[in-house]
Amino acid sequence: MLTRRFLLKAMAAAATMSALPRPALALTSPDPFVETRLMMGTFVTITVSGVSDTHAADATGRAFARMVGLEDMLTRFDSASPLGQLNSAGVLRDAPQELLLVADAASRMHRITEGAFDPTILALLDIMEQRAGAPLDDKEEAELAGLIGMEHVRREGSTLRFMRGGMKMSLDGIAKGYIADEGARALRASGVKDFLINAGGDIVAQGSKAGRPWRVAVENPEKYQGRTEYPAVRSLYNEAMATSGSYENILDAEGKTNHILNPATGRCSTLPGASVVASSAMEADALATALCVLSQPVAFMENLKDASCLITLPGGRVLQSRRWA
Repeated sequence: MLTRRFLLKAMAAAATMSALPRPALALTSPDPFVETRLMMGTFVTITVSGVSDTHAADATGRAFARMVGLEDMLTRFDSASPLGQLNSAGVLRDAPQELLLVADAASRMHRITEGAFDPTILALLDIMEQRAGAPLDDKEEAELAGLIGMEHVRREGSTLRFMRGGMKMSLDGIAKGYIADEGARALRASGVKDFLINAGGDIVAQGSKAGRPWRVAVENPEKYQGRTEYPAVRSLYNEAMATSGSYENILDAEGKTNHILNPATGRCSTLPGASVVASSAMEADALATALCVLSQPVAFMENLKDASCLITLPGGRVLQSRRWA
């Protein structure tokens, strides 16, 4: 999976990303244990607090193993992966339970967002990537429009099927959050209660850092124009956060086209950034993607009881839903 969202930096972990080995004799380590690996096309950092380094290292290894296995299963960039097979054949029998779970969640988020979140945009995205963002003609747009629509993905038991030939599905906008959630599940199963996972901007925070809340900052989408101040800093406690935006994964040399496409129009998002806090990273991931193409993202989020958002506008301006703070 390619990185497609802002890197939300875990401020509490930033100073220790290249920490030296620490003594493992104490029952608990006074400093967090931090490990970073390259996966899903980005850097994934796990920070563990409140246990010995030996315990943290073992738990972190188990979490990374689980996440790597899921990446191999859910990636669209490997034709041999289950998702790759589905995209090639249009049908996948005996699909893994994890793929079925994420596909079901994607269908649910498609309904909740009234179509703004739609993984079947991949057929159009593939063409735009091949052409480096060059526009399509009217005939091409009409043909590709017929291949977009999560409602045309059918699940029959353990079988996933596209109801229209030529359809493809990318889970990039939801799978990274799910993988981060599963990494958190592995840490909890290993007896770790206080940790933060930062999967290239998809963040899961559990417990605290030595009794203090985990603090994360939203990266400025205009950083390449010299604006480096953080639009917002947020405390997280047993919550997840994800950010999506139009400034990463640019498709053309002029920076006018990007990977976030409106399923209804086929046009690229122009919103610099949308951050969502929710109970799971999978939900936050999908919502952040959808907000980038909704005309009134804050108003939409006000109707969701267990989630909040921060919208980053050009020039450093921000909007936020009532529950963000």
